[in-house]
Amino acid sequence: MLAGIGLVIGVIYVAIVVAFPPARLAVLLANQVKAATGRDFRIDGGLSIRVLPSISIRARDVVLGNAAWGSRVEMVTVRSASIDVSPGALLEGELRILRIEVEGVDALLESDGAGRYNWQFTPATSPAADARPASADSKAPRFELKRVVASDVRVAYRAGKAAPLALTIESLDLRSNDSGSEVALALAFGKQHWKVEGQVGEGVHLVEGKEDWPFDLRLASDGAKVTAKGTVGTGERAGTAAADVSAELTSAAALAPLGASAARVPMPLTLRARVQHTGRELRADSLHLSVAGQSLDGRMTVNTTKSRPRVGATLTSKSIDLTKLVPASTSKTGEPGKAPAPRFEDAPLMFTAVPEVDLDIDLKTEALRLPETPPLSAVHARLSSIPGRVVLEDVEFGVAGGRVRGRGNLQLAAGASPRLDVVFDAKSLSVEALDAAMAGGGHFHGGRLNLSANLAMAGSTPKQLAATASGNVLLAASDATLSSGTAATLDRNVLMTILKLLIPKGSADRSLPVQCMVVHLPLRQGVAPIDRSIAAETREVALVASGVINLVDQTLRLELRPSVKKGLGLNPANLATDFMEISGPLHNPHMGVGAKGAVRGAAKVGVGVATGGLSLLVPSVVGATKEVVGAPKDVSVCAQAAARAPAPPAPRAKSK
Repeated sequence: MLAGIGLVIGVIYVAIVVAFPPARLAVLLANQVKAATGRDFRIDGGLSIRVLPSISIRARDVVLGNAAWGSRVEMVTVRSASIDVSPGALLEGELRILRIEVEGVDALLESDGAGRYNWQFTPATSPAADARPASADSKAPRFELKRVVASDVRVAYRAGKAAPLALTIESLDLRSNDSGSEVALALAFGKQHWKVEGQVGEGVHLVEGKEDWPFDLRLASDGAKVTAKGTVGTGERAGTAAADVSAELTSAAALAPLGASAARVPMPLTLRARVQHTGRELRADSLHLSVAGQSLDGRMTVNTTKSRPRVGATLTSKSIDLTKLVPASTSKTGEPGKAPAPRFEDAPLMFTAVPEVDLDIDLKTEALRLPETPPLSAVHARLSSIPGRVVLEDVEFGVAGGRVRGRGNLQLAAGASPRLDVVFDAKSLSVEALDAAMAGGGHFHGGRLNLSANLAMAGSTPKQLAATASGNVLLAASDATLSSGTAATLDRNVLMTILKLLIPKGSADRSLPVQCMVVHLPLRQGVAPIDRSIAAETREVALVASGVINLVDQTLRLELRPSVKKGLGLNPANLATDFMEISGPLHNPHMGVGAKGAVRGAAKVGVGVATGGLSLLVPSVVGATKEVVGAPKDVSVCAQAAARAPAPPAPRAKSK
């Protein structure tokens, strides 16, 4: 019996070798593959046949040709391949593949940037064959894949002329079942290793192109889980896809292959979306993104029809707390014994070029928390970009009981310094709320503040921006009460020193109602000449300042003169002093009080708001206040100071 079985096997082997010698079998295989794909196929390293335990064709150095427009001649090269075939179909002149095992694969998947993909196969059939009616007995070549095993596979994807993305498949085991094929895959993307399990459609769908190819996959790595369920288009629909995608990341290492910036994204991160890719557009609907507990919902599209991709998004959130996403400041410039640092450093700014995409992003959130800033409410902003320009417009939010509106325009032309234009207007902000949020509170009670700015500047460092700033900054505060004893406890603060000039002698222990305070900075190329455009008033005393604030060399010189208001019966001799001068570097000025000599102090200085120096005059407290309009000219120095400033720019209408 054993001899008989051996004889039968030998006869089958001889019959196969005689009927299909390796050279002829290689030609048959090449013809069958070309008929199914329309691509050249060859076996450069030779072909052999094995009978036991099944009829198997072994080949080395197998090559499948690329599309005519491809970036290289070969789409796929295989170092070693073993193909199990159906003996019955083979003896009838048909090659039916049951199992494939490959090793050492180099595959390039690419698009031409115009909607064509190199995995779109066009069957190569002759016109005569197309004209002949198909008989009932005719059988089209087909791949009946029961199992695919692969190892040492490198797959790269190139979109148009972009640099290719590559991954390595360490092992693949694909087993057919009633629903398609069960897949187990281990792959590496950069230094990140992933395991993939799930169900995919039959391989014949990819080749024939008659039906979309379904998939239901689960991906896992250290600190990351991803699921994707959907379909991929085949044939004429190649390049289309639709899937429900979700991801949960607890370790930033999973994003390392996407670049250093991506690896710094705070964790945990969750993502859910319905993703669709059609033609040159990728769309994510029902998008939910959560980063370190901060969530966004909305939709996003990426369109690559033109040379520059266009990204559009509409995002909303109930609350965003960026203090949980941005590392806490480690600045210690106020540390005792350490010299204060210059207000405007010469370090390069974060932005150096406009993103290589056109942006149109609309963001709304009910609450926004920023580092070292009072909470913001009802925030709306629109970010857009075109070549050479980034625009932030329709910016509107509530803060400290008031409302702020503004816009910004950043131009980044090749070979030129960045140019920044900023316009904003803040109305009726609470001085007490700003004091509580920015200085710990307890220094002021009540008070309202208005602040407007219209500035243009250019440069690639904060120092250059300050030195080129031109425009106007106007701050006006009213009806704020300085708490008793605050001026003494904050003696080294410039603002408090100025307000002390308004306190009559012998009254330092009582609260000081400040009727108004106005700061107008008319900046021209970083220099603000002050001609009584800084003023403050109480019921009894008025104060004006003149001099210059120079952001180019970061210095200032101000002469402050208090005076007693008429008709109040206050003796001018009761003033704390009748003259004060502040001069020196912005970050460490000298203060002298009349003829009594100079008193040095390490002041909190800055010219604030967009220019960074306004806090010299209004440090941790006031940033804006209600303008005093219509007061008699001979009484209100605040009204006179405010009158010297131009009208604030009209708010731009919201774009539709």
